[in-house]
Amino acid sequence: MDWQLYWDKKRETGEARPVQTVSHRARKSWNDYSGLGIYHITIVTHNRQRVFGELNRDLGHPQVILTKFGQFVAEQWLKIPDIQSEKGRKVSVLGHQVMPDHFHGVLRVEEPMDVSMGVIIRGFKGACTKQYRRMYQPNLADLLEHPDTQARLERMSHRQREEYYASIGAEPLFDDNYDDTICYRNGQLTHIIRYVQDNPRRAILRAMQPDFFKRIQHITIDGVDFAAYGNIFLLRRPWKEQVFCHRWRMDGDRRDYSTPYETTDEYNSQRAAWLDAAIDGAVLVTPGVSKGEQQLVKDCLEQELLLIHLQADPIGPNWHPEYRRYELCAAGKLLILSPWQLDERGDVNGVPAATDYSRFHNLNELAELLCREPAPMMNIKR
Repeated sequence: MDWQLYWDKKRETGEARPVQTVSHRARKSWNDYSGLGIYHITIVTHNRQRVFGELNRDLGHPQVILTKFGQFVAEQWLKIPDIQSEKGRKVSVLGHQVMPDHFHGVLRVEEPMDVSMGVIIRGFKGACTKQYRRMYQPNLADLLEHPDTQARLERMSHRQREEYYASIGAEPLFDDNYDDTICYRNGQLTHIIRYVQDNPRRAILRAMQPDFFKRIQHITIDGVDFAAYGNIFLLRRPWKEQVFCHRWRMDGDRRDYSTPYETTDEYNSQRAAWLDAAIDGAVLVTPGVSKGEQQLVKDCLEQELLLIHLQADPIGPNWHPEYRRYELCAAGKLLILSPWQLDERGDVNGVPAATDYSRFHNLNELAELLCREPAPMMNIKR
């Protein structure tokens, strides 16, 4: 199926086109979870229990050495198509990766279903939880699988069930929620599957070089609060250069809307100067908003130059960058910063703060802050 055409048709009929998701965002209200779709599912164990296996710490052949229970989880995922087929539903699994404390799976709904995709995920989680209790909490398993207990649980609300489980010491296997990333662009599925399969190697890199993978939820720089991911030491480098480009060629104080700035000789000269500085050891700082700035970000990622990249998307507790930026974090070349409450920083030229125009201007203002001399004061709170 042409999935790009599928989403284009949804847009033409008035349904909103999806935006890039971030970890553990609520279910997407615009999406029909009983209809066609490809989903990258991430499920995390409660309190990050490492019950599925352990990393072998071999970058040459990275893998997770699965426990017996981890093997069961993988096998249960692969059974989903057959289980759903018996119920008249057509789904397929396109990939998976069991990690020590979480699970990634790629699922495709081939035909419209009579239930939401969430019902399938709950069934998978439920089967894994039942096996977990049989293996690790056998006394509780006997109690919870008794028909009288099952009938009682059916009558309870979600909160009542949680309270009941806590009262008998039945620790949950998984966190309540799960993350779903919807695959809607041509080529996105290939990247998702590569990401899923590459999880063990990236996890080993994080374990070997923890300072380059710091996720800091609260760092204050000259009174501005940020979340951060990557090599925090780049903030202490003395030589930082802001990359700022207009979208259009400037003719004095006027914009020439017929000439994109990145097509001008002036831009090519400025780009060369920035790259020379980066090669000599400067840290380039930019949100990569205009096409000229985006080109410099691309240059840094391709040439592995030092970069502080500001972004509008929040960095939550489970957020992580896409493949290439992840690689640069692994090399200690990249720091990603996301300001708290960006949409409250103020209007720009009368345009509301909660618009792309004001967000991008405010991000460039923060990039200028990071490059000031003397270096801005920094306080890591947690």
